[in-house]
Amino acid sequence: MFERATLRLARHRHKMRRRIRNLVDSVSYSVYPISDAYDRAPLARSELKKVIPASPTHATARGDTAIFSTYCGRTRSFSFDRNNSARDYPHYFVSNNRRVLEIVTDFGWRPIFLDLPIVANPVEAAQQAKIAKALPHFFPDLRKYRFLVYSDDKQRIYHAAIPGEIQLLTQSGAALALKLSPHVAENVLWEFTDSLMQARYRTQAHRMLHYLLAQLDAGKSLATDRMFMTGYGLRDLHDPAAIALSEQWYDDILECGIDCQLAFDFLAQNESKIIALPAPKRKKYLGQKILV
Repeated sequence: MFERATLRLARHRHKMRRRIRNLVDSVSYSVYPISDAYDRAPLARSELKKVIPASPTHATARGDTAIFSTYCGRTRSFSFDRNNSARDYPHYFVSNNRRVLEIVTDFGWRPIFLDLPIVANPVEAAQQAKIAKALPHFFPDLRKYRFLVYSDDKQRIYHAAIPGEIQLLTQSGAALALKLSPHVAENVLWEFTDSLMQARYRTQAHRMLHYLLAQLDAGKSLATDRMFMTGYGLRDLHDPAAIALSEQWYDDILECGIDCQLAFDFLAQNESKIIALPAPKRKKYLGQKILV
């Protein structure tokens, strides 16, 4: 009798936990509706002229270097680093959210409006943000400059380092320069599995896996001597390879999903036009528990 009662209690507890979990998931989805089910056709490169300004929004600034960043989505999820007031170089910010553009304008950034709907789905919003991140040369305000420095809107920009990074880029004859990852190395599977710690990437797990397998079929390798962070990088638009590589990267992101580091790690394999900048100091990190 005691054993049967124990089993009934265990089953009842399991059902209650499942009901609570389903309720929490339902409430969470209503607030933060993560989904991989969205229309990618309007985000194809051939369609982007419809949503990007056809002519410059701002007068050309002096110099051959500009800094840019981007964010797409709802204002309540915007996490701009308030230390990033514009200085030393012209700063441009691309967004589909006019309130966000008003905020960054107060910090000296030049706003560029991207004519796309603001969506509640954070996965789709992140995909929208890949447009400016991967294809800055599509924007008339940005392609006026030789050197473009991209920085994620959530991280601080260290302006003093930029001249040295540009010198390294030009002396190497490369077209793109990105920082090495301080968190993962040696095998692309580390990036894939580490990304699954976050719900928005986990939603696209099968998409990423299909992309990864296709890359292996195309001759790429899991083992690699360079793995990158894509939250900061430089381009030399005078080098045609900068545009070619950026466009290939963007197409790969559409196929792979929003983990653009996974796509870039494959893109960079055996590519002499991409050089590595030193990895930043490792900080507290979401995926650190699975590292060896």
